[in-house]
Amino acid sequence: LEMLGANGGTQMINGVKAALDFPHDPSRFRFVTFMTDGFIGNERDILAAVHGRIGASRIFSFGVGSSVNRYLMERMAEAGRGVVAYLGLNDSARDVMDGFFARVSRPALTDVEVDWNGMAVTDVYPPQLPDLFVGRPLVVTGKFTGDPTTVRVLGFSGGERRTVMAAGHEQDEAGSSLAKVWARLRIADLADRATWAGDPYGELGDAIRNTALRYQLVSNYTSFVAVDSSHRTPGGHGVTVRQPVPVPDGVRYETTVD
Repeated sequence: LEMLGANGGTQMINGVKAALDFPHDPSRFRFVTFMTDGFIGNERDILAAVHGRIGASRIFSFGVGSSVNRYLMERMAEAGRGVVAYLGLNDSARDVMDGFFARVSRPALTDVEVDWNGMAVTDVYPPQLPDLFVGRPLVVTGKFTGDPTTVRVLGFSGGERRTVMAAGHEQDEAGSSLAKVWARLRIADLADRATWAGDPYGELGDAIRNTALRYQLVSNYTSFVAVDSSHRTPGGHGVTVRQPVPVPDGVRYETTVD
């Protein structure tokens, strides 16, 4: 072992394909776990492989260290209807793992569905509902017309089909805040689709931009600009400023920045 050395990059795509293509018993609840400690940049290829192969499997992601690609870890867990956990350089591995297994070992409801009971509901996000775990809320948003009514939340618990009734309420002064929650989830879903499926005609980008502008939210295509009118730089030309590039804790600069 003393002769071994760590070098090169993380080829995660091969592991994703091998794990999700592996045959499994459909009568069993299969968990697939991915763990990484490094920089992974080919999010599009990995997420496309996950979406194309996930089936009924669940994905649980672990990020170890201070330089984990958190976007990829969270999107993989979301696509796989699982959860993600992180272990920092100064964290207790025992505490993190004990907390993780305590949460995922007791799913409150799996294969969750919502029966809208005849309401005209559209634009539901997230489009695929994750499992409901103890201590982890499940937020579902959508648009509807007409009067609210009681909806049914369906799923499996302990191998049995369960039904939970949720009474509808009239919109109150919190309506505008709820609209922003829906808009954020819509933008996140559109951005994820653009990442793993591509957006050759710019339709997803246009939808993100229009949603962000309508609901006044920050996105990849919109931002808030603060203008300080009390100070102006002299001259009509810009000034180039050399900005230091920080690296994650525990990562050597010479192996990270060209």
